[in-house]
Amino acid sequence: MSIQKIIAILILLILIIGIPLIILTPPKAHYEDTVFEAIGGDEFLNVTLKHCLKIDEKSIPDASFHTSDGEIKYFDAKNITYVDTFGNKDYFIVWKATPDKYGWIKNNNVNQYISTYLKGDVKGKCFVEYSYEDKYVYGVMVSTVIDDISESELIYDILGLNRSGFDLVYSSTQPSYSTYSPSQSGGYHTVVPDRYTLSRTDPGAYYDHYEYGDNYDIDDYLESEGYD
Repeated sequence: MSIQKIIAILILLILIIGIPLIILTPPKAHYEDTVFEAIGGDEFLNVTLKHCLKIDEKSIPDASFHTSDGEIKYFDAKNITYVDTFGNKDYFIVWKATPDKYGWIKNNNVNQYISTYLKGDVKGKCFVEYSYEDKYVYGVMVSTVIDDISESELIYDILGLNRSGFDLVYSSTQPSYSTYSPSQSGGYHTVVPDRYTLSRTDPGAYYDHYEYGDNYDIDDYLESEGYD
C-alpha cells in the first residue's frame, strides 16, 4: 500500500472518530470567558457571570415563580443558559416590565427593590428593582443548581450594585433600609442616595430609618409638611 493511501486512510479515520467526539463533548467555559446581559438592553441593571460561557438564549412565555416573599411574575423574559469552567450547566431569567404589573409599587417617585430567594423545587435567588427615573421594573432570577450563590454575591458581584445603596435583606441581621408590607409581597426596600432625597420622596421611610432630631433642617421641613 502506498504512503499516500495510508495517509488518506489515517485522515479519514481521524475525521470519522474526531468529528463525533467534538460534537458530543459538552462545552466548557475558559477562565477568561464572561457572560454579560444588559437587562432590557439599556444597561440600567446588568448581569455579569465571570468564568462562564453562554450556550443558549431564548424568549419564554410570561409566568411566575414562588419566593420567600410570595409569587413574583415576569414578562417578556429571556432564559439564558450557560456553563462554567467544569462544563456544569445552569441558567438565569431576565426581564423588563412596566410598574403597573406589580402591586407592591405604591410610590412611583422612589427607587424600590426586592431581594429574595426561591422556595419549592427550584433553587435560586431573585432581585427585582423599580427605577423611578426610567419608570420600568428590571428583574433577574438566577438558578443556583451548580453554585449556591449568596444574596451578597448576587447583588454586589453579579449585578455590581453599590453596597452603600443596597442593603442585604434576608441574610443580614441588621435592620433593612426601609421595609414595608404590601399585600402581595413580603417587603420592598427603598434605594436613595442621601437623607435629603429620602425626606422629600418618602417621608415615612425617612422616619423609619433615622432618629428624630438627626438633622434639624430636614425635621423642620417635614414638620412644615405636616409630619411630626
